[in-house]
Amino acid sequence: MAIIFDMDGVLIDSQPLHYKIDIRVINACDYPADLSTVTPYTGISNPQRWPKYKATLNLSPSPQELIEMAEAAMRDIFNETKLTPIDGVPALLQGIKELGLHIGVASASSLELVELVLGRTGIANFFDAITSGEDVKASKPAPDVYLRAAEKAGTDPAYCVAIEDAPVGILSAKNAGLTCIAYKNPNTHGQDFTYADYVIEHFDQCLEVIKKIQR
Repeated sequence: MAIIFDMDGVLIDSQPLHYKIDIRVINACDYPADLSTVTPYTGISNPQRWPKYKATLNLSPSPQELIEMAEAAMRDIFNETKLTPIDGVPALLQGIKELGLHIGVASASSLELVELVLGRTGIANFFDAITSGEDVKASKPAPDVYLRAAEKAGTDPAYCVAIEDAPVGILSAKNAGLTCIAYKNPNTHGQDFTYADYVIEHFDQCLEVIKKIQR
């Protein structure tokens, strides 16, 4: 069995940083964005999110220019912020390792950002494989990133477990045939966990769920 983690909002509470990035870029385009402007786009990759922002908010730069602005803002904000894993994550990763299970990441973020986050939070050594948004053509909720992560794990998707915090990720995992555990992150607002197989509120609950699935 393989356990495959989303990154943003699961391994690290980075979603508030992504909201900050989006608000900074949109404000730079003379649109008065706030949290309510950006939360509906939680979990959607840059190539999909910025064309939607442009169309919805009538922003002047092209989608590619907006993506480049967001990447620059991302580097600034992530580099000026102390990055720590979400409470309970290191212990969970250690517990999964002790079960002898493969641990992977399936993120819509760039490989650069995933490696930066895993390295700066000190948890990189737990992971056997990284699957980023650069590995696939279609982003979440398409199944591609989880199918590729299962392939890297050498495991049938039916024997993989995804850990997600947002509906697009949950749908991606379920569309790929994985079991999905939803983590109720208090900073990702108003998420619908209807399609998740299990819902947890803290990672100290997660290892027992994994053992239950394993049985």
